[in-house]
Amino acid sequence: MKHPEWPRSGSPGIGELIRLAGSTPFFAIDGAAVEQRIAQLRYELPDGLLLCYAIKANPLPALLARIFRQVDGADVSSGGELERALAAGFRGEQIGFTGPGKRDAELLQAVRHGVRICAESIGEIARIGDISAREGRAARVALRVNPDVRVEGTRVRMNDDSVFGIDSVQIPAALQAIRERQLEFAGLHYYCASRMLEASAVNALHAACADEALRVAAQAGLELGWLNLGGGFGIPASRDEAALDTVAVGAHLQRVSDRLRAAHPAARIAIEPGRWLVGEAGIYVCRIVDRKTVRGRTWLVADGGAHHHLHATLQPDRETPVNLPMTLVQGAPDARTERVSIAGPLCVPFDVLARDIELPVAQAGDLLVVFQSGAYGASASPVNFLGHPPAAEIVF
Repeated sequence: MKHPEWPRSGSPGIGELIRLAGSTPFFAIDGAAVEQRIAQLRYELPDGLLLCYAIKANPLPALLARIFRQVDGADVSSGGELERALAAGFRGEQIGFTGPGKRDAELLQAVRHGVRICAESIGEIARIGDISAREGRAARVALRVNPDVRVEGTRVRMNDDSVFGIDSVQIPAALQAIRERQLEFAGLHYYCASRMLEASAVNALHAACADEALRVAAQAGLELGWLNLGGGFGIPASRDEAALDTVAVGAHLQRVSDRLRAAHPAARIAIEPGRWLVGEAGIYVCRIVDRKTVRGRTWLVADGGAHHHLHATLQPDRETPVNLPMTLVQGAPDARTERVSIAGPLCVPFDVLARDIELPVAQAGDLLVVFQSGAYGASASPVNFLGHPPAAEIVF
């Protein structure tokens, strides 16, 4: 496992990034690196597949404005994300709205903009129907399905015993609700797992979901025009992890697409990666403000931590947290190295960016650069806790 080349040839140096950000801590996203990832998936995945961006991974407006023309759509999970997608340039028909607990005001917003609403319950379909009738337009409703399939290769699962989606056995009733409310059936949506690194596990999941979708459509006598197989492509965070083989995933998706098109000639598969597109394109930069020794352990204390970058500290999608790849930018050159742990400024025990990591000898004022920081950073962290200032976010 390696972190991306940094600074990338032609990209700003650390001094220029600090000038752009104004101060530490800050996140910096390499827009060209994100564009390269999009181009890579375009090359490796089947022609005609809809590549959508999961905005939850990083909803930074400058990033959305940069990439919206290069992807086919966006996945949003709140009215706020919907507003950001529309402001960036996405059209309503390009957007899918997922997530449980959608408020009526959010559903109204989605109906008015012609968004594909991925309903997560039969009750939600009823509420969409009421809003649709009042608005005098048939809402586009897909079903978010919670299939009875076994997911391997990750601990982050959104099917089985979870709140997400409509249980497979309830699909006939959900389709009947769509018919009764005279809503437009807009396809099936499956998103069962996240942070998947094994192509075999991804392919098995795609196959199982496609099998069920074809069976549902056949039993209901429906034309299936849109099948969303979700995202969940992971990126390695430690040396014992290998990158996902997206070539193998793409080859398998071609076979799935061929089967789908044989039964439903106008059908298109959609996927919605987020972390895989932006995670490795971002860095988080904070400053060392102190060094100390506690019970024989050397600690560096930084001005950034869990309040900006919770995933770097708690890492809720791993069984055991690991040190993300990081490097030190020294103010004064020192060739020596040392084993240290790194904490942020919060008065909580989980605010630890690294434990027992080998780094060059650090002094107060040096900069810590944390890689793999383009996804689930500022927007997924408790920025208001303790009143510390938020991190700046820039796209270069």
